[in-house]
Amino acid sequence: MSDVIGTKVAIPGASGAGIIRYVGQIQGKIGTFAGVELLGTLATTRGKNSGSVDGIQYFQVEIPKSGLFLPYERLKSVNPGLANVNPSSKTPLTPVNNRTYQNVRNSMINENFANPDLTLKYESEIAELQRALREKEKRLENFNNQREEWRAAMDELVAVQQEGIQVYEDRIEELENENKAQQEKLDNANASLTAANSKIKELEQSIDNLLSEKVNDVQIDDSRKEIEQLKRELESRPRLEDLEELQNSLDELESIYQQQLNEKDAIITKLQVERDHLSHELYSTPVVHQSTADDSPQELPIY
Repeated sequence: MSDVIGTKVAIPGASGAGIIRYVGQIQGKIGTFAGVELLGTLATTRGKNSGSVDGIQYFQVEIPKSGLFLPYERLKSVNPGLANVNPSSKTPLTPVNNRTYQNVRNSMINENFANPDLTLKYESEIAELQRALREKEKRLENFNNQREEWRAAMDELVAVQQEGIQVYEDRIEELENENKAQQEKLDNANASLTAANSKIKELEQSIDNLLSEKVNDVQIDDSRKEIEQLKRELESRPRLEDLEELQNSLDELESIYQQQLNEKDAIITKLQVERDHLSHELYSTPVVHQSTADDSPQELPIY
């Protein structure tokens, strides 16, 4: 696997990269592992070691604690371009003196070859040890597989959680912007409503003043007319014999005056109804954003 040494690869479950520094077995573990030197910020956040496991140095790193070991197949799952592992070409873990081991083993076999019972005992013990070793290796392999599954699930959970957090943060920002826009609209509406209320009060005051002026004008004009009429009648009929006719005229004038008063009351009532109707329209009209020429009070007709 020396052809992949120095290759820059993506790291599973993280947004970063690293460089392959070692591919092979690790003492006490089953399977083929890749030793990666992490780059950038990933070196400080995901780094586990400096290229060594249990005191055995497998590769060197420039930044302490920037190394990471992970199963080669897991690394290959996110880097499909990596070559497949060849079981026959696995790198040995540490320098082992195989010749010394064979010499000792042959010496023990030669020493005990003359004793068949002892040989059978050793073979039985060896078989038992091999069986126990196989079981232990199988349990260890299952444990490693389960651990890798847990780690993969945890990486996936973290990725999903980070994605969910980002979605919530985006939604919160969107809602805050909407709330700000709504608040601005509400402030503008309140300002427009205040201006409209002020305008309504001005119009009501103008209506009251106009009604008062119209009523006073009508009363003064009617009184003047009556006085002038009486003066003329008195001047034209100063004799005693005409008093009866004058009295009739006065009665008729009083009737006319009463009729005019009734008409005035009707005019006042009508003006008040129009004022109430105008006030109702002003309060029920939507907020006016700008003044127009029609906003100025118009002169009411005189009946």
